[in-house]
Amino acid sequence: MFGKKSCQKCRKKISNKYSYCPYCGTPYDDEEDWGMLGKNDTGKESEAFSNSMFGGISGKMINKMLSGTMKMLEKEMQKGMQQEKQVPLRTNFELFINGKRISPENIKVTRNPVRKQIEKKIPENVFSQETMKRFTTLPKEEPSTNVRRLSDKVVYEIDIPGVSSIEDVSIAKLENSIEIKAVAKEKAYKKVIPINLPLRRYKLDQEKLILELGVKN
Repeated sequence: MFGKKSCQKCRKKISNKYSYCPYCGTPYDDEEDWGMLGKNDTGKESEAFSNSMFGGISGKMINKMLSGTMKMLEKEMQKGMQQEKQVPLRTNFELFINGKRISPENIKVTRNPVRKQIEKKIPENVFSQETMKRFTTLPKEEPSTNVRRLSDKVVYEIDIPGVSSIEDVSIAKLENSIEIKAVAKEKAYKKVIPINLPLRRYKLDQEKLILELGVKN
């Protein structure tokens, strides 16, 4: 029958579309039915072409070479994309003050150091030897005191009637206190201020000893 062939083994009729016998499984290979180059003429052409182009290199080897080349191209593309991300973008800005453009070349940035306020140590005012002898012989009295606390200082006003010269006053800074001594004509004054603050300044004004103490932050 037209379009059919006989199995070489079981002799049953099978269609030309089969390359094997569906009854006994015998492969069918009729080179004449597929032209001058046979059934695998397309495969033979591609194999002959690859052999002529690559000097007989097998198809597997060509695939490996192409795969390696593609991987190299992918790495180069990824490297280029990373370099583009790392390149900083240039930005332009303009500075305007009161509607006038200020050139960046005329802008100067200066850094002023922060100066820490250092308390100046006031020298102690002490008696002379002669005044010290008078102090030891006169009767002692504790003077009255008025204290004022301001924002950054403490002011002590000590009443010492009869004392008109700062030379008759002794101011000594102890470990945790300030000792005040004063000498008048008929009596002596002694006062211990139990406070540990730096002495900024002092003065004698109208028989009053005024002490200005700094406040610790």
